[in-house]
Amino acid sequence: MATLKDRLDQYPGQPEQAWMNRKNITVSEKGQSYGVTFTRACMSAVFAIDGGIIKDTNSVKCDKLVLLCLDDQSFYELFVELKGADIKHAIEQIEQTLKMPLFQDKAVKTRQARIIGRHIPKNTGSSITEIAKKNFIKKYQCRLEFKTGPAKETLTL
Repeated sequence: MATLKDRLDQYPGQPEQAWMNRKNITVSEKGQSYGVTFTRACMSAVFAIDGGIIKDTNSVKCDKLVLLCLDDQSFYELFVELKGADIKHAIEQIEQTLKMPLFQDKAVKTRQARIIGRHIPKNTGSSITEIAKKNFIKKYQCRLEFKTGPAKETLTL
């Protein structure tokens, strides 16, 4: 059976950033950017989901997937939505992408998502961002975080 990597590599023009051993990745779109540094180098690639893997303009999906091969048997998915101000729509885009069968793979050991926006609503404990974070963990075993762009972070593998 084909792995997630094999399935994604079959799409024309993908990956957007080729597979290579690295510690740093930056993605950008619509005037927003997100950079991530991993604590160790590993094989990784960036896939364009919106307009790349999924060309259907009527489907709701996020912008990018950073896929890391942790070893021969396991993967790390990092979904990224680069947004202006509509954070509610960004949450929906990530959520609909997580539900897609294409991205379901038992070899995925870690699943995270980032929404990068110009303005992130304040954390009130009951804000849409806090509700989404809890729902994503519960429903999708996915840690969701929100950052004001341009954003940079370091993730431990």
